[in-house]
Amino acid sequence: MNRGNKLLDYVKLLDPSVQVGGFSHFFGMDTHIKEGTIRTVEDLESFMRCQLHPSLVRLEGMAIKGIYTAIDHKDTWRIALIDKLVHVQRTPAELREKAATIGKRLIKLSHALHPWIEFKPLEQIFTKYSSVGCLPTVHAWINHHLDIPVEEAVLGYLHSAMYACISEASKAIPLSENVTKELLGRLTTDLEHEWKTVSASSPDGHMHPASLSMKTLFPSFHMLGAGLHAYRA
Repeated sequence: MNRGNKLLDYVKLLDPSVQVGGFSHFFGMDTHIKEGTIRTVEDLESFMRCQLHPSLVRLEGMAIKGIYTAIDHKDTWRIALIDKLVHVQRTPAELREKAATIGKRLIKLSHALHPWIEFKPLEQIFTKYSSVGCLPTVHAWINHHLDIPVEEAVLGYLHSAMYACISEASKAIPLSENVTKELLGRLTTDLEHEWKTVSASSPDGHMHPASLSMKTLFPSFHMLGAGLHAYRA
């Protein structure tokens, strides 16, 4: 099976309808809809551009990129640290136990799909450092073992998250097929531009992780560090 088909099979697992639960909380968007701050297509687009895209890129996107580098250099401590940072910063406290199950479920499904991928070393990292195994970490591990370039792995994750949010929003906001298509076109361009801008500001994967601070991995580290000290690897 070629790389493209392997990736396609894997990406199907990120579809929210499969219920691996990866985007079950939709990054807080569902709360905004319930509170009435997102009522129209314009409100939704503003939320996606101004809140979701920057946060998604700077946290999950950069985490996947950082984990790729850590895997290349067998830096298990950094894999665990990035995993914990994403888990604490992204996941509401009341959903953290559920989030811990999400990664395990994705590992189980992916192992059935790609039995030749070795997940035991990853699970040993989670045990050794008491980390969680959140979705971006497992996503990075799987894609790395599928020989998917890091840029494709990141954009695949970002696009899946964006589509999941639009799909969820369409349950509460009337979105015609044409409106949805146009909205996705604009948001895809914006999301990819956001990623290119942020990714270009960080070191590439050829640098050894030991020479990288968390701030170089995460350009917005000063905004993300609140929960890190309480959740060190």
